[in-house]
Amino acid sequence: MTMRCSVVLGVMCEDRPGIIEKLSTTITAHDGEWTDSKMVTMAGKFAGILLVEIPCSEQQAFSEAVKALDVEGIRVVIEQIQPHTSPVFREFRLEMVGQDRSGIVRDITHLLADYQINLEAWESRVESASMSGETLFIASAVVHVPEGVDLALLQDDFEELANELMVDIKLSE
Repeated sequence: MTMRCSVVLGVMCEDRPGIIEKLSTTITAHDGEWTDSKMVTMAGKFAGILLVEIPCSEQQAFSEAVKALDVEGIRVVIEQIQPHTSPVFREFRLEMVGQDRSGIVRDITHLLADYQINLEAWESRVESASMSGETLFIASAVVHVPEGVDLALLQDDFEELANELMVDIKLSE
């Protein structure tokens, strides 16, 4: 059996049809398997991150092939995954809504870092409130809370931060 290696690709380029086709063709040409991905288009740019498994013997050739996509305007960063043990955690969903102001993301992520909480996924946007016309900050996240974190203390700290930021913050499992 052929030894397989995992790599993560970070992709960014001007949005246009055919980007995923180019990536998948390159992966398939090296006997690779597209195993996981997250992609988005924002402000006319395509950005994606994907996990690929390839035969370890193909790593060098595959790396050169994805980097050659730069000629077509598709910038790819490739990183090999090193096997590691994952810490034990509980997964929570974090929802935030409030009046937009500078520093909200910094303050929320600072609290997460203080508790060694890993931010697994994050989505945010700023939009106009329907009735008042105020600018609202809306975000949702998936966080991994390490085993042993005092959840009551964490909730208290989130409530204190919510009051300071004038943002509703909800943490749920």
